[in-house]
Amino acid sequence: MTKEGMGDEAMKKSLFYRAKKMPPSAQIMLLFAVEGVFLQYITSINGFGLNLYATNMGATDSQIGIIQMVPNIVACAALLPLGILADRLKSTKTIPMLTLLVMCAGYAFLGSVPALGERCMELFFVSLAFTAGALAIYNAQWQAMFGAAVSLRQRNDVYAFRNQFMFVIGILAPVICGILMGRCHTADGKLLVLRSFFYLCAVCVLLQAAAIKKIPVKQQEEGKAPSEAGKASSRFSVSDLLEAITSVGKNKALRWFFVPVVFFYITWQLDWSMWYLGQVKYCKMSEMTLSICNGVFNIGQLAAVGMIAKVVRKKSPDFALIFAGIGLCFCPVIMILVPHLPLAYRGVTFIVLMTVLNAPQCAVALCTVQILLNAAPEKNRSLLISLFTMITTLTNSVLPLLGVRLYTALGADLTALYRFNLIDLGVRILSTLGLVWRYQKAKKDGFLTKISD
Repeated sequence: MTKEGMGDEAMKKSLFYRAKKMPPSAQIMLLFAVEGVFLQYITSINGFGLNLYATNMGATDSQIGIIQMVPNIVACAALLPLGILADRLKSTKTIPMLTLLVMCAGYAFLGSVPALGERCMELFFVSLAFTAGALAIYNAQWQAMFGAAVSLRQRNDVYAFRNQFMFVIGILAPVICGILMGRCHTADGKLLVLRSFFYLCAVCVLLQAAAIKKIPVKQQEEGKAPSEAGKASSRFSVSDLLEAITSVGKNKALRWFFVPVVFFYITWQLDWSMWYLGQVKYCKMSEMTLSICNGVFNIGQLAAVGMIAKVVRKKSPDFALIFAGIGLCFCPVIMILVPHLPLAYRGVTFIVLMTVLNAPQCAVALCTVQILLNAAPEKNRSLLISLFTMITTLTNSVLPLLGVRLYTALGADLTALYRFNLIDLGVRILSTLGLVWRYQKAKKDGFLTKISD
């Protein structure tokens, strides 16, 4: 066989070539699953590796505390302008593709930071803006692209199918990283492992972009002449932002989405830093145990996503989201009870119980996207998604730090941990009741989320 023939044969065996030969619905489902796999790898390594990366470079406690804040501030500054711009572009893929290119360069730079000398910590925080910060922007604009690419009838199935593959990678990536780090006994060795994983993130971003490029997306502003569409895409006005904000107050479906769901996110984010503190300080988990913990949690969510998708089809995303609230209500209870156990049983008990209670959290991603896409009118949709993401990103910058400050004010000891989690339990019960109230209101007033045309 000639080299040209071998090249044609290899191309025909490639995943993207096969995807082109599939029916459109199957093609979209497969391509979003491939995109989700690469995204989940990046997200998992961010969640597991950034704090450990900084720690092994010699970061102080205060520097560790602002790792989550830096990318969130960058994302908040960029989300609204990019949301306005996205609504003026002909394709919803443009901003996500550009963001991925920025992330590719950012992860290549992040992997090189430890070799850059005494200024490595300052450069580390710069790299966060182009990696974790850009990732938050990508996630917001991805939702608008998803809404344009997938029909209303398909959204639940495509999203659930994508999430099943994502959870598999979410299981494997942190566990493999943790095992390799556990074999290293020096900071330099652990940094070398993490650097390799960050370099691989840069490669995954390019493959993710290749998958997105193949996804067929409906063009915006259909029916307009090219000159008119070009004129529309050039407008960039603060009036669009004001119009989007006022629509939240005027549109009942939007108003009943933003208020209870944002409050739910606030109560969810309050203990994110305390969660890590409880695992390390009171459950005495090592790096290896933390990686196993992350992997097992993803197994629980992988097992639950199919059941949640069935609830969405049978009832609605609005109803299924309540399960996430109920699960989160029990998490502070477990954090109160586990420290009473003998030390040898704390880690195992924590992992088992939290796996069960965290499983319904897969409903958050599965349901909020569908609810928001259903509530948001096509006009300014990207901007409304950016507005929601900006609000939850901003709260995510403040709430984990507020949780630690509250714990410190209460005494920064085991009794303070109990008191903090009792407060967290109280506000989570309120937010879950808010989701129940929202479902009843949507059902009564006729704005329950549709999952079919």
